[in-house]
Amino acid sequence: MPIKEQFSAYGFILLASICYGSLGVAAKLAYADGVGHSALPVFQMFFGFLFFAILNIKNIGSFFSVSQKKILQLSLAGFLSGLTAYLYYSSLSNLTASTAVILLFQFVWIGVALEAIYERRWLSRYEVAAILLCYAGTYLGVGGVGGELHIRSVIEGFLSGAAFAGYIFISSFVCTDESSKARTFWIIFSAFIATLAFSFGGIFETAVYPTIFWGSLCGVLGVLIPFYIYSAYSPKIGSAATSLVGSTELPAALVISWAFLGEELDGLQVLGAVIVMSGVALIFVAAKAK
Repeated sequence: MPIKEQFSAYGFILLASICYGSLGVAAKLAYADGVGHSALPVFQMFFGFLFFAILNIKNIGSFFSVSQKKILQLSLAGFLSGLTAYLYYSSLSNLTASTAVILLFQFVWIGVALEAIYERRWLSRYEVAAILLCYAGTYLGVGGVGGELHIRSVIEGFLSGAAFAGYIFISSFVCTDESSKARTFWIIFSAFIATLAFSFGGIFETAVYPTIFWGSLCGVLGVLIPFYIYSAYSPKIGSAATSLVGSTELPAALVISWAFLGEELDGLQVLGAVIVMSGVALIFVAAKAK
């Protein structure tokens, strides 16, 4: 692939990562505007699905030609995507945006572990080192032993990372013979159904107009733009490079949280984020060494 196209692909993946990184800040602003944390993921997925369907109105008929078996497989990926959104937004109700995104980034080492289990192999020394770095960085990033944290929200943040790792793992090999748009259609639809099931009561306990505004914004930032970009440009640079560039979501989230929410970033938190990023880079090295 020409250098110019490579740089273009990297740039778009970077844009998608920044969009993902801004979701925590958008959620915090939405909560301050009267939006319930249970309602936000539902409306994000609803508007994301709606916008995607409108932009692909001419192709919708072909999406229904996908077999029921494949739809069920894609629904599992969508369920995990919806669970990620639900847990992440719930954790944000009691954690800072910067802390929540560091916990979400547990998907990095969990994904490595899932891949090793699936391939029935031992972790390489690079992968073990990467996991240890992610652990150490997370420990520092969430405040170490001295941090005042809401335990339930920390668990939710960690589980959001586990769910996201499962989503990435399953979507990487399920129904890859189908078009990316058909796969995306069914994944987003099932993610919406999943969030609706998790948060059904919460959609009636939220400010209507702010929820519509923030839900549609998060639908664009967290569903429409990233799904389009990843489906179009990830195959051009490969999954390892995509994961490496995608990890810029972490520093992007920290900077955006500082700029828009005024969240203070202490030295330990910044050091923790750098260490987690180092772990991600080491995973990239491990992938190249295979």
